[in-house]
Amino acid sequence: MNKPLIDKQSLNELQFDEVGELLAGYCKSDKAQQICANLSPFENEESLREEFNLLKEIKTIYDDEVYFPHPYFKDIKGAIKLLNVANGVLILNELLKVYRLCLGTKELVDFSIHNQSAFPAVFEACSHIEGIDEVIKPIADKLNAKNQIKDNATKKLAGIRSKLKSNREQINRNFDRLLKKYKKDEVLGDIEEVFLEEKRLLSVLSQHKKKVPGRVLDSSGGGALSYIEPFENQELNKEQEKLRYAERDEIFQILKELTEFLRSKKYYLSAYQRLLVRFDLLNAKIVFAKSYNGVLPRFGKDKWFWKDAVHPLLYLKNQPQNIPTIGQEISMDEETRFLVISGPNAGGKSITLKTAGLLQVMFQFGFLVPVNDISEFKWFNYIGSDIGDNQSIENQLSTYSYRIRRMKQFLKNSNPNALLLLDEFGSGSDPELGGALAEVFYERLYAMGTYAVITTHYNNIKILTANLPQAINGCMLFDTKALQPTYHLSIGQPGSSFTFEVAKNNGISNEIIDEAKERVSLGKIKLDELSVGLQKEKSKLEKVSAGHLKSKAKSDHLIQEYENKLLRLKKQAAKQADYFEQQNKFISLGKKVYDLIKKYKHHKTVKKLGEEVTKLVAMEKSKVLSKEKPVEFKNNLKQPDLPKLKNKISAPPKKTEKKKVSEMKEEVEEPADKVTFEVGNRVVHKSSRNRGVIQSIKGKEAEVLIGNFMVKVKLKDLEKGL
Repeated sequence: MNKPLIDKQSLNELQFDEVGELLAGYCKSDKAQQICANLSPFENEESLREEFNLLKEIKTIYDDEVYFPHPYFKDIKGAIKLLNVANGVLILNELLKVYRLCLGTKELVDFSIHNQSAFPAVFEACSHIEGIDEVIKPIADKLNAKNQIKDNATKKLAGIRSKLKSNREQINRNFDRLLKKYKKDEVLGDIEEVFLEEKRLLSVLSQHKKKVPGRVLDSSGGGALSYIEPFENQELNKEQEKLRYAERDEIFQILKELTEFLRSKKYYLSAYQRLLVRFDLLNAKIVFAKSYNGVLPRFGKDKWFWKDAVHPLLYLKNQPQNIPTIGQEISMDEETRFLVISGPNAGGKSITLKTAGLLQVMFQFGFLVPVNDISEFKWFNYIGSDIGDNQSIENQLSTYSYRIRRMKQFLKNSNPNALLLLDEFGSGSDPELGGALAEVFYERLYAMGTYAVITTHYNNIKILTANLPQAINGCMLFDTKALQPTYHLSIGQPGSSFTFEVAKNNGISNEIIDEAKERVSLGKIKLDELSVGLQKEKSKLEKVSAGHLKSKAKSDHLIQEYENKLLRLKKQAAKQADYFEQQNKFISLGKKVYDLIKKYKHHKTVKKLGEEVTKLVAMEKSKVLSKEKPVEFKNNLKQPDLPKLKNKISAPPKKTEKKKVSEMKEEVEEPADKVTFEVGNRVVHKSSRNRGVIQSIKGKEAEVLIGNFMVKVKLKDLEKGL
């Protein structure tokens, strides 16, 4: 027989049964609620990862407010039991339980199929379901909208119900006529009619009952009223009763046929129920986790690191009273696999130990856990605990005897992938003898490579821990000024029990405390004082370190802000310099053009102007070519003919010439790649590399805002900017 991953005693000591009870309150189905009382851990890390993949997807569904089917269904245990009995027939109520189970399963399976790519884990969990439509159809064919056997379920039933209807209508017509007559004759009581055995009866004053032909079937308590079946309806009522029996017989035959059909599909039904129970538990885990701020845990390979770890039951207890629950930071790995926690009584040692144990158990049972989401969890193949006073009256075991037996189990089951949680390690016997035995147990467990979280007051255990390479001391911090525990765990040094300080804080006189100190060896007191002093120094160092880190973070932030601002200013300065350089070029070029215009105005010689234009173009072209790669012209483009240009300037072209010039311009200006521009586009001027924004477009030109200037530019000279 394989050893259990977590024995029942450990689960009880860690209060996991209370977690299960709380989870049950979030389940819809009775079956899931029953399972919560007897949950089992996942047998291996792979199956646990599958569970958390499912939980992750369902949590995403809820967070994104996607509709997710969570059908209510009743346990079909009774139906399954009856299907296992030959010739057993389901009553309608049991059939409806099966039907609703099938409908809920279909809804969930359909969701998984339609959302396979978004939620593959949900799809995989539902992929084994078969025959759902095959099971639903025969049942649906026999039921109406009110989940009753419908009239046309069979031809025979249709005929019976048709007769029932017409017969009932005739009975009602007769009765309504007689009721009107006898009401007029004033022979009826205040309550004019009653129903008995599905029959309408006249409520007649007893002194007038002989005036009403019919059969007296009953009377009121005092005898003042007689309930009479009218003579006209007696035969009709007998026929109605026969038809009702026939109806029940036919319904029984229908249920019998459906039962026979379902008997051949009972394996499917069990699978459907397991699926819905599983998803009921998954939904419950997600909703329950919100109450204690649980998060999806991360898997660590050989590392166990928890930040802001909170005991969920303590949190739920403190929350209504607005009492803060202290989160702990616990870190263990192969190099620090034994954590020994010491410190004052009522300082939080045991609750820290229980927090470590309960959260690890919740993790291995597939629960979301109340830690910071950067925390990592390690899988253990065995978890054992020894917490609290476990005397056994039945077995006549003392606390110490019980602990010795538990230690025997731990020595048997421990391995490099086991976790032990040992509270008040070594206590329960003579301090010197018990401490020596505890030390030997400690060394044996340590040698087996196991992981352990231990609380103790024994100095020999603290000293042993300090001397072992893969063990580390920790302490629960104590405010020596206020003489109050802080409930914070500090890793790296053992803690003092603060025996005398706690006694003084609880009203014990100095006289008694001083007398007690005299009875303790000087070395013991010095060791305790040294421990207290170390704790004080560590607390001071941590405060200084925290202040330093805070100041460093602030200075780093300011330096980063300064560097970012300086970089922005440099970029702005470079842009401004480029802009002003470009504007100077435009001004210089404009002045040259203006001078040419003045010369042309004074001299009136086109030839001279042509020479000046050629010279200016050559100069500007040489400047551009010196900075940029020369532009390659097509062979069909020729050097401008200055005499022809002269004629063009001196005389306006004819209409036909205008048309040719226009066609030539369109041919030359046709862009190599047709880019579409729109108002508001950011663009770059190809030659000057100036950037701007298009304000308007007219034909093949655009008005572009470059800096503070509005410039008209041909579209072919622009390219889109970022």
